[in-house]
Amino acid sequence: MSESKSNVSSKPTIILTGFLGSGKTTYLNHILENAGETKYAIIENEFGKESIDSELILRAEDDVIELNNGCLCCTLNDNLYDILNTLYNRSDEYDKLVIEATGMADPRGIAAPFLTNPAVKKQFPLTAIVCLVDAELIEDQLEETIEAIHQITFSDILLINKTDLVSEEYLLSLSKKLKNLNPLCEIFHGKQGEYPIVKYDRNIFDNIEEQEVSNQKISDIVDSQFPVSTPLAHHHHSHSDVVSHTFKFDKPFDMRKLHIRMLGYLMFQSKGLYRMKGLIWVNQSEDQHLIQSVGSRLDIDKVRKWKEPEKKDSKIIMIGKNLERASLEKLFTQCI
Repeated sequence: MSESKSNVSSKPTIILTGFLGSGKTTYLNHILENAGETKYAIIENEFGKESIDSELILRAEDDVIELNNGCLCCTLNDNLYDILNTLYNRSDEYDKLVIEATGMADPRGIAAPFLTNPAVKKQFPLTAIVCLVDAELIEDQLEETIEAIHQITFSDILLINKTDLVSEEYLLSLSKKLKNLNPLCEIFHGKQGEYPIVKYDRNIFDNIEEQEVSNQKISDIVDSQFPVSTPLAHHHHSHSDVVSHTFKFDKPFDMRKLHIRMLGYLMFQSKGLYRMKGLIWVNQSEDQHLIQSVGSRLDIDKVRKWKEPEKKDSKIIMIGKNLERASLEKLFTQCI
């Protein structure tokens, strides 16, 4: 146990949430690109044991601490305290903290330590919970998943993303619906390359009862100094039949075959698929490509040049309900 440091300045903390494919990593990159002299520590997470987003984040001089053994709302009470202790001891290396939650996370559980632990509250004041909203798909997501509802209702800032995919009339109607769901939130509109200026310096929990966020009471916490200890009681939960499948290939894809077969799959067979995201090796190309889907949309874009002596391979992650791994692996293999 290390001794608590004195005169350590507090680190304003943002929780970035939003359903799978809403654009959290793109928005996080936007924050980093426009950070100026501000340095960020980042806790980044994906649902499942593998992550694509950690390879896409613009790291610069930022610390990226990645949690890969489960959704963040579960993993949080197992090892977030250890990470916060580490960040406390390295507090001179950054100015602010961002937690990018998995798309399946309930932000109420993520926020619990920042509400109930006096040391965490003081050192890492939670200034904003920002929820990215997919303008085109959010209504379906709200009907199908309780997680999307929790993300909307618990956030104090809603950033409706991908506004170029819907009409202005629909955007106005959607904003009203979301405001009815969460009257306390502020709503902003944006799209890739055109995000609004959002101020995060607010006290977001003035109107939230702490008892609604965690069963743990402040009086139960004895030590209000760092290092902080993991609470003994921990509530585990599952995401029903949601699964994550990771596929790895050491041979290049035929771009034409992959594009045609994946479009067919997304149009006719993808019921239950929440998200597909991967970094792939394409035949006769010097570029690594990013493949991803949200709903029935498919995007395959160049990311960067392969570097020597970097090993070329592909990794694709699919998240959803009732996904048949064998048939999906066969589909990808036919595109090699």
